[in-house]
Amino acid sequence: MESKHIIKLVLISSLLLVILSGCPKVVWVSKQPPVPLDTLLSSKWGDSVDEVKRAIEKDGNQWFKDDTHQSPFSLYASGRYLEHPALFSYFFTPKSKKLYRIDVTFSDLKVYEKAKNTLIQKYKNPSYSQTDIDHWSWDDISLLILQKDPTHLQISYSSGPLLELNQKEGGLLGK
Repeated sequence: MESKHIIKLVLISSLLLVILSGCPKVVWVSKQPPVPLDTLLSSKWGDSVDEVKRAIEKDGNQWFKDDTHQSPFSLYASGRYLEHPALFSYFFTPKSKKLYRIDVTFSDLKVYEKAKNTLIQKYKNPSYSQTDIDHWSWDDISLLILQKDPTHLQISYSSGPLLELNQKEGGLLGK
């Protein structure tokens, strides 16, 4: 009778091993708190649309589309970041028109390692990491996300307090 229990235990253990070995790659989570999130280039969190336009020009970049009057309340620019061509998307709260998020998009995937190393050097290790996505977060719900797909790389910077303001004003997250 004991041998039946041993065989059952071995079969169950083997089944669990097979099931668990087929699970997706382990996600790495850092326990190291990151340094505070800065804004990008010359723009500052909470800047108005006109202040951001001036900052874009100061950085040597050029804004080309102003959609700040309709959802998603954004301003688009092109230029360089990390010494590579990039598109910039600046997002504003719907009512007070304060800068709360900046996305930088690259079509050259070769910048991925440089971007990741730069972010780790500046903000320490990400708080969450899995294949092609690294996520830094702060206690004030500020976020920094580096993600890659087969054709693009994007870095998204977001101010926590202004993300909350965006939601209160009925922005994308508030709908």
